[in-house]
Amino acid sequence: MFKILIVDDDIEVLRSLGNTFTTTLKGYLILTATTANQGLNLIKEQKPDIIIMDVRLGPASGMDLLEDYSNYIQDYHPRLIVITAYDDEEAKKKAEKLHVDAFLLKPFSKENLLSAAFSSIEKYFEAELRSVRFAAQAFRAQAEAVQRVNEELKEKFRETQE
Repeated sequence: MFKILIVDDDIEVLRSLGNTFTTTLKGYLILTATTANQGLNLIKEQKPDIIIMDVRLGPASGMDLLEDYSNYIQDYHPRLIVITAYDDEEAKKKAEKLHVDAFLLKPFSKENLLSAAFSSIEKYFEAELRSVRFAAQAFRAQAEAVQRVNEELKEKFRETQE
């Protein structure tokens, strides 16, 4: 099941974003957290496919949370959308460093949020497709190698029968 995690310390924003997604993206699991620690725990436990993170989460920074988490996770790469009420150049630079898909300034329209989310979903599935294609190519190469060895063994067996 496709999972979207929303982390924002403003309950009203969290509720509004959650409603936007649950009414638009039926069949997706929407996870929510109000603190950086809750968000980190959900990231570790649920491995959401998209994370929508507020920059300022009370005493902790959402950007720091994502940066810290990305430092020790190597096999998991969720799509990231950052939301903020502050036009902060430092946060934008961190967002670029973390390859964030979108950096949205509050207040943003439902359409802008959904557009960013759909773009992230598309990028997620493109990455998954590349991964499947890579695995298929590796499987084909392995199958061809096995076939060559099998042919060589058959030839050697024929030679021993003569």
